[in-house]
Amino acid sequence: MSIPTTPSTPATPGTPDDSLATSAPHSPATQAPALPEPVYLEGPAPFAVVLGLLGLLFASTTLFTQLTDVAVPWTQLGPWTVVAAGLLVVVIGAIGLRSSRTRG
Repeated sequence: MSIPTTPSTPATPGTPDDSLATSAPHSPATQAPALPEPVYLEGPAPFAVVLGLLGLLFASTTLFTQLTDVAVPWTQLGPWTVVAAGLLVVVIGAIGLRSSRTRG
C-alpha cells in the first residue's frame, strides 16, 4: 500500500523541498541577542517562612491545650480564625506581588 502524494509534497522521502533549498540561512546580525539569565535573591522565600511559623504556632497551641485544662471555644473563635487566616494570605500575596525574587 503506497501513501498518496500531493504536488506540494516531494515524491521521494528525504529530498529537500525546492523552496527550502533556495532560502538563505539567517545571518547572525538578524538574530535577537540572548537575554541575560536572571539572578535570584538568596535565602528562603518569605511565604514559606511565614507558613512554617504558622504551623509551629498551631502545633504549640495544640500541645498547650492538650497538656493543660484550657478549653478553646471553637464555636465562637472558628469563623474568626478562618477570616484571620484568609486576611493573612491576602496580605502575604500582596507583598509577594510588590516584591521580586530577581535582582535588577
